[in-house]
Amino acid sequence: MNAQMNALTLNHELPMKALRISAILTVLALLSACGSNMTTRSTALFSGSGPTTDANLLDSSGAGEAQCSMFDSTSTRLGGRVTTYYYDGTLQEDKVRVRFTSLNENFDTNSNLYIQMFRWKIGASGTAEIDSTPVQFQFEKGTGSASPISSLATSIGSAGVASIRSANGISGTTSLEFFANTTMVVNAVDYNWHALKVVLYDGSTSPATVVGQADFLLPIFHANPNRYALTHSSILNQIHPFYSQRATSLSESGWAARAQSYCF
Repeated sequence: MNAQMNALTLNHELPMKALRISAILTVLALLSACGSNMTTRSTALFSGSGPTTDANLLDSSGAGEAQCSMFDSTSTRLGGRVTTYYYDGTLQEDKVRVRFTSLNENFDTNSNLYIQMFRWKIGASGTAEIDSTPVQFQFEKGTGSASPISSLATSIGSAGVASIRSANGISGTTSLEFFANTTMVVNAVDYNWHALKVVLYDGSTSPATVVGQADFLLPIFHANPNRYALTHSSILNQIHPFYSQRATSLSESGWAARAQSYCF
């Protein structure tokens, strides 16, 4: 899986200009079209939660849905999970939930390290276009409460983690424990965008140095990587969470169940 995460290469100039990469294939389909065909769940565990675990996993055409996914950096420990976001049982198409499950070993001890995220898409010309402005996010307690415990931010480091933990009585002593007990809600990632890039920076240099990065598809998307590949560019195909397993023989519901294993 890790070998597939380098569809886009990010350098330290990303915050200053948009990154454009030529696509190998030109067969494109915007997620806006894909998302509009998905059958979304009508209920959720509670306000501010991810998808339920007992609902229909197939859309109206019989294709398996992926409402949950994962990401993992190839250059450093930086991984996590992502899900759709529901409020009072209604899918919020412009938000996703993120939880980090692995972090660089120096994240807590090096105050210069921080995380930012950037939305990107495949444009009509067949190139990958990344928004150079980092997306905003805030935190909710536990698996989601729809009651933010932080203000909107575009970056997070160990000092920010410590501040939010102290102000809200979040248990744990490490940043990874903080992320395990909270949910990061990322804004402005509707179906006009295809993917999100998570970047770990070292701000001790100017411009900041990229320590690690990972890309993931924004849900909802087809869980079967072979079905997904029929209508999407090779760049997007390679960051599908099951791209490396595409030779596996599974039913549509089987692929969807595999995606559901990443829900939280």
